[in-house]
This record gives sequence, structure tokens and C-alpha cells, in this order.
Amino acid sequence: MRIGVLGCGVIAYWAHLRVLRRMPGATLAAAADPDPAARASARRLTGVPMHERAEDLLRRSDIDVVVICAPTQCHADLAVAAAGAGKHFYLEKPIATDAAGAKRVVDAAAAAGVIGAIGFNRRLHPLYQQARDLLAAGRIGQVRGVQTALCEPLSGETMPEWRRQRASGGGVLLDLASHHLDLLRWFLQDEVETVAASLGSQITEQDTALTMRSGVEVQSFFSFRSGLADYLEFIGERGTLRVDRHAPVLTLGLPRRFGYGVRHAWVAPTAPVMSWWLRRAVRPSYDPSYRRSLQAFVDQLLGGPATGASLVDGVRSLEAVLSAEASAGQYPVPLSCALC
Repeated sequence: MRIGVLGCGVIAYWAHLRVLRRMPGATLAAAADPDPAARASARRLTGVPMHERAEDLLRRSDIDVVVICAPTQCHADLAVAAAGAGKHFYLEKPIATDAAGAKRVVDAAAAAGVIGAIGFNRRLHPLYQQARDLLAAGRIGQVRGVQTALCEPLSGETMPEWRRQRASGGGVLLDLASHHLDLLRWFLQDEVETVAASLGSQITEQDTALTMRSGVEVQSFFSFRSGLADYLEFIGERGTLRVDRHAPVLTLGLPRRFGYGVRHAWVAPTAPVMSWWLRRAVRPSYDPSYRRSLQAFVDQLLGGPATGASLVDGVRSLEAVLSAEASAGQYPVPLSCALC
């Protein structure tokens, strides 16, 4: 697969471009970004041809696939353009800023007969995959509730301009909550039923409550104004399970065998988790999910199974975000299919 990258900002520079340089089954062929500084950094890193305009890259006959890492307000337009050019596309989340944009992306991919995927990379993190297997095996019994938090502290000086306004793709629900809304569906193999949210705007601070179709209650907090956090804790009939992006192990809480209280049971690591630990010994902040997610998409294009997040998954996450935003003045809001 010959791959082009649209958008060479921070996430592309530190994750996608580095991964694609050495990915089996893929060749990084070109990249594009309107910012001269971003193009210069990407050129120094990769040595591949650079374009100022996305349309110039999409016209290249030596590109089979594009990875779209541009700001959120550009996602729908770039995905539609990629489909129109006959290119498969891997689109960073969220799929779009509104329901109309999401529908355009889905329709364009279907009309062109190309495959699209959404960059919910944490589905492919080995620790998250192990946690999902434990839940599916009933390790803590039936899940009754979930508590989550995703906070990325950003000052006004360091926050990119597009993140400051909801219309351009900002706001913690669209930017941060979309990750957990997708993970909840994936972990629980369930759909969001109702959403209620309260919103604040010191810069951006919001909290959200959800109910899944199975009746599982979820409480979440998302903020750009709080300390760094990213975890999901599942509360089951027989115990609790916590997966934390900033911790190397799962926390499994079970009743004490003797007396009252909770014991933390040892969770033996899987082989992929062990491999991640070895990499962390050299690079403590190493996150394998970007590489694994991109590799899964390339493998799918080469005939393998679809193991990453689909365009439909992107739509479902966006629907939950839009319902949460709508619920700020109405409690609660049932989730409706924005694309039906």
C-alpha cells in the first residue's frame, strides 16, 4: 500500500509519520500540509515529497491510501475528496463536526467503493484488549456501572486555534469524549441509549452521564482544565476492573477471601502487553496503539479482517457527542440515529 498523509501537525509528526516510515506492507509516498513549518519538519523526518495542497497529493497516481490527520473541521471535506479520488482513507477521530458531515463521508465512501476507517487507536492497545477479554469472560460478573475520566490540561497559550471553538472541532466532548464514547461501545459490546450532560466554558470543562441500552449506567468527566487523566473503571457484580492509559497494568478489585474488603488481584500480562512493557523500559511514554491501529488498517486493505474502528463506529461516537451537547438544557436525551 502506497500511503499519503494529509496534515503534518503534532500528532502526525510524533505518531503517524514515524510509524508509516517502517510499516510492513506499506510505503510512505508523500505528505501535504498548508503550513510551511509543518511541511519542513515532516520533510526532515521522512524525506518524502511534500505538497502544500491536499488536492495535489490526491491527484498522484502513486498513492493508494491517505491518512487524514488535519484539524477536525477539515475531516469531512478531506475524506470526501479522498473517496472521490478513489483513495482508501484512515481518518483521525472524530468523523466530522456534525451529522451532515458524517453522512457525506459515509455516502462518499460507499459511492466510490473505497474502505474508510476511524482512528480510534485505543481499541488496538494491548492493555485495552486484555481488559475487554476479561470483561467478556465475566471476570467481574455483569457490568453494572462505569466511571471514566479523560483530561488533557491545555492552557490558552498552548491550545491550537481550532480547538478553541466548537465550530472548528474544539470542545472536550468532540475532542476528548469521542474516544471514551467509542471505547464504551467496544468494551461493553453495547450501544448508548440516553445521554445527559452539563457544560461549562472556563476554557472548556464538561461532564457527561450516559446509559447504555443494556441498562449500564456510565458517568464521565472530560476537561482541558484538570490534571492529566485517562481511565475507565468498570463496576461489576463481583468486582471492579480499571484500565488506565497512564498505568502499565490493569487493576482488578475482588472481594477479600477472608474478612471484609477488597483485594487487588494479579492480572498476568499477555504477550502483546509484555512486548509493550519492554518498549516502555526505553521509552516510558511509548504508546503502541497508533502503530497497531494503522497496521490493522493496512492489513485489512491487503485482505485481512477488519479489526479497527469503522466509519459506522465513527458515526455512533459522533451521535453520542451531539446528543450530549443537545442535552445540556434537556434531561435526558435519547440517542437517535443522525444518519437514518
